[in-house]
Formats: sequence, C-alpha cells, structure tokens
Amino acid sequence: MSKKSIFSFLFGFIFLFSIYHFPEFFSAFWIMVTFKIGFLVAAFLLALMQGWKGLGGYGLSIKSGWGLNLIKGLCIGFICFGFSVIASLLFGYETVIFYPSLEVIIKQTPMILLMTAIPSIAEDILTRGYLLGHLGTRMKKDNWILISAIVFVLNHVWRLNDGIAVLSYLFFLGLLLAYTVWRTKSLWLAFGIHWGSNIAFESTNTIVKMESLVSHEGSTWILTIIWAASFLTFIFSERNKNSKEFVK
Repeated sequence: MSKKSIFSFLFGFIFLFSIYHFPEFFSAFWIMVTFKIGFLVAAFLLALMQGWKGLGGYGLSIKSGWGLNLIKGLCIGFICFGFSVIASLLFGYETVIFYPSLEVIIKQTPMILLMTAIPSIAEDILTRGYLLGHLGTRMKKDNWILISAIVFVLNHVWRLNDGIAVLSYLFFLGLLLAYTVWRTKSLWLAFGIHWGSNIAFESTNTIVKMESLVSHEGSTWILTIIWAASFLTFIFSERNKNSKEFVK
C-alpha cells in the first residue's frame, strides 16, 4: 500500500468513525437520527471519492442472491439471540416482567426494525465493508477476519470496561460476521445477522420487558457460547463443502 493509499484509508476510516460516534456525546434523539442516516450518505460520497461506484465498494452491491443472504442473516441473528434469551430464562438468570399485547407488538415493530437497521448497516460498513474494500485483496483470510473482529470490538468504545464476558461475546460475533463477509465477498449476510440480533435484543428490552435475577454475567456468557458455536459451524460447513467438491 502506497503512502497515498494509506493516508486515504486512514482518513476515510477516521472520518466515518467520527460521524458514527458523534451522536453518542448527546442525548437528543434528532442528533442520533441525523448522524446515523448522515453516515450512510457520507459513506456513499467517500466511496465515490475513493474510486468505487457507491456503497457497492463496501460489499453492498445489488446482485444475484443479495436478498436471500439478507433474509438468511436475519433468521440466523434473530434465532441465535433468541436461543440465548430462552437459555437465560431456563437457567433462571432472567425473567419476563411484562408481556405485551398484540396491538403493542404491531405498533412498535416497524420502529424497532427501522431503528435497528440503520445503526447495524452503519457499523457493518465501518468495521467490515470499509475494511473489505481496502484490505480484502491485500491480506490473507485469517488476518483480515481477525483484524475486522478486533476493530468491531474496539468500535464499542463505551463498552470496553464492561468486563471479559462482554468483550468475548463482541469478539466472537465479530469473527462470525467477518467470516461471512470474507466468504461471500458481500456485506448482506453479515448485515442480516447483525440486524436480526439487534432486532431480538431491542424486542426483549422495549416490547417484552425482561429483568436480570443474578449478579453474574451468565446471560452474556451464554450469548458468547452461541456466537462462538455459530462461527465454528460456518467454518466446518465450508470445510465440509470444500472436501466434498475435492472428492468429486
């Protein structure tokens, strides 16, 4: 990478990172909405400046299979997080304190979908799509996946002091999402998983009210195990597929 390209890469990343995190210094809802949407506009313009045709440079091209990957990801993310919630309930780590009516679910679901989609895709661009565009052809697979996962963890700057359980779940989720991006050379599957997970998280905090019954990090460790298992499942499924193709 030349000095010019290194400068362009670092400038672009810092630029997007600043826009992404700026709303966190304020409590006003309109600032958050403006900057999260503004992030997508800024990412689009930055992609044009750096030689790509819009967000396709970050792995968001509308090509064959993108919709299916998005739907698959949504199902995987929602189910995985849902399993962690069910396990926490079964182990007695959490309990449900409020069950919503069907009317409440119908009213709140559109807002949850919207307010989880924009931050999810913004973070995916920052911690995976941008790195794919700049480093995807310059690094080996394992190195790229590891760096992307680390960047994903570090991007949660306000949670870095929340303990090893939180950092572990973020790291394994980061590995899973980075792996899917590398495998598909697209952001759609990873975005779906991330979005589905965030939908499930918000649903258990704003629609179905839950309360922790323990002082330890049991629920977070369950989520860590689920993301780690999902990551390993993806790896083994690819190796199994490759071995079958080799035999043929």
